[in-house]
Amino acid sequence: MSRPDSLATRMPTPARTVVGAEVLVIDQDPRIHDGITPLLTAAELHVTCVADPAAGRALIKEKFFSVVLVDLDTPVPSAGVDTIRELHAASPTTVILALTPRRSFEDAVAAVRAGASDLVLKSPESVPYLKARVIEAAGQSVGRREVEAVLLEIRDLQGDFLERFMEAERRAADLADRLAGKDPSRSISFDNLAVLLIDEVDSLRDTLIEAAPAGFRFVHAASGGEGLDRMSSDTFHYALVSEELGDLPPSMIVSALRAQSPDTVILTFRGPGEGGSVSLVEHHGPRVVMPKFTDGSELAARLDEMAEAFRIRARERRYLQAFRERHYDFLRRFVEIKTKIDRAMNDGPG
Repeated sequence: MSRPDSLATRMPTPARTVVGAEVLVIDQDPRIHDGITPLLTAAELHVTCVADPAAGRALIKEKFFSVVLVDLDTPVPSAGVDTIRELHAASPTTVILALTPRRSFEDAVAAVRAGASDLVLKSPESVPYLKARVIEAAGQSVGRREVEAVLLEIRDLQGDFLERFMEAERRAADLADRLAGKDPSRSISFDNLAVLLIDEVDSLRDTLIEAAPAGFRFVHAASGGEGLDRMSSDTFHYALVSEELGDLPPSMIVSALRAQSPDTVILTFRGPGEGGSVSLVEHHGPRVVMPKFTDGSELAARLDEMAEAFRIRARERRYLQAFRERHYDFLRRFVEIKTKIDRAMNDGPG
């Protein structure tokens, strides 16, 4: 231990002038409150003192404190280490200084591992050092907050730039199609949209086949087990799964479909008839797309809409694939930088 007032090996370096920075003191000794408050107020810092660590943890959730001073023996010897750990997790950019009445290497190690930046002895000789250290720490904390704000702005700008870049690439691809005499909205065509219908009755299959526009191919499975077999031998753009199967729960079939063919659009249905409905299975859960499904022709009437939705998804996949191939190095660097920014913001100050 090289100094009588701190476990640090150096005096605080001059920091930026920080007026109005918030300082929280957690110490059960009222004499510490009475001494620190005027000391730091004279340096134009705002000081809040509490005797209960729980009160300190509640305060740090309400507003940002640049510096927190934690007595290691509040409320009992060495209990301050847990307080430091919790405060550091709750506010990583806050600089935490530990206070102790004794010289202890073990205390120093425990406090630093918990998140403290320094350990200051509670003695009259330490007062000048403590004041200078708090002012320096306040400047460091403000600087870290500024860096974090800049990183957040860069990350948001980076994401916005990528979206605009990709949109410009889409427009360029559409323009190329038009110059070649193609309709961009029809640049992806399907002459054979395969639809797997898993339903124990034949009536809906017959209605769909009769009413379907050109370009659709229906494969019917009369049970959940047969539907699983069909999936393993063919690729389907759409799957219509009845919620009233007798052999397997629809959730099992949906899970198997997602695992085998992530691009397949899956709809579950009840009916047609009284109380019938149709839902689109999305990653976050089902979404009702037809709250009333009383007749098979109602679903057949929406097949063109389904084909257009699949065409849009396929066109977006084409855009994305072309973008990845054309700008692979850019995307690699983009991801690397984004990962570094996220890591720096999540890890907080070292």
